Amino acid sequence: MRKTSIIFSIAIAGSLLASASCKKQDATDTTPSLTGLSINEAIPYVAVGESLIFKANTSSIISSKSTATPGTIGLYWQVNSAQKDTLSRDIKVENPEYEYHVDTLGSYSITCYAYSEGFYNASAISTFEAIDPSKALDKLNPAESVTIGGKEWTAKNLCNTSSGVSYKNAKVVDPLFGRFYTHAEAMTACPSGWHLPTAAEWDAIGEDAGAIMVNATFLDNPMWSVAIGQNITNSTGFNAIPVGYYDSSASMTKFRRYEEMAAFWTASDATDPSMAQFRYVLYDNAKIMKGSGDKNSLALSVRCVKD
Repeated sequence: MRKTSIIFSIAIAGSLLASASCKKQDATDTTPSLTGLSINEAIPYVAVGESLIFKANTSSIISSKSTATPGTIGLYWQVNSAQKDTLSRDIKVENPEYEYHVDTLGSYSITCYAYSEGFYNASAISTFEAIDPSKALDKLNPAESVTIGGKEWTAKNLCNTSSGVSYKNAKVVDPLFGRFYTHAEAMTACPSGWHLPTAAEWDAIGEDAGAIMVNATFLDNPMWSVAIGQNITNSTGFNAIPVGYYDSSASMTKFRRYEEMAAFWTASDATDPSMAQFRYVLYDNAKIMKGSGDKNSLALSVRCVKD
């Protein structure tokens, strides 16, 4: 793991002392702390060979005690609690950036520290996993399509990048997990000669959830890691993996039920025309389940059936 470049740093109010320490001052009951430092959250998965930009938001740094005012503030960064890089301190910018080139597989933590003479450090951290997408997902049926219930189905989740949302915005896993699509996007996302299956075409598969679920591993970890009472055989070759779904109406976590659910749109409307039917499998239910969801706010996986 190595750093390729440092882009910016920050100086706030006055000149930085040449001997400014990156360490905390001697602990006393009266020593104030810096607070308010933040950095952007990294996407959870990146491909080896990519470079990531991390931004440190220093504009909101304050003292923990109203009577203490920090002077010049410096930054340094650590990669996996080992490599330490102190940024240059001669450019005044509101959001200094740090670029890191990822050249090794594995888990990473990028920590930024803000320091000022006479204050305890402030810190912020971002984590991600560097992967080789060609080897990350394993134990699937390798066929591109399978015949189930007299119909030819695609054997992996659709990845039409002209629309849809990547899992946690990590485009590197698009070919593995597919994308999440609103119902309108799903209706037009299948390639020429294929279509979004109707509810009736889905029901022709049968009710056995285990027959379409696959005991795949992602980064050597079982995806259905909490499966309860399931007989997962993937006998149809369908390759259902639990990537969950995306809910744009959610106020906090929008990507939901990862490792617990695989959910797929049908082309059929629900009784309420603003909703459409979908089919899903859960970690703790042996049957393929039926549901309906809002066409606009809900984004699900897509499988296609040949015309």
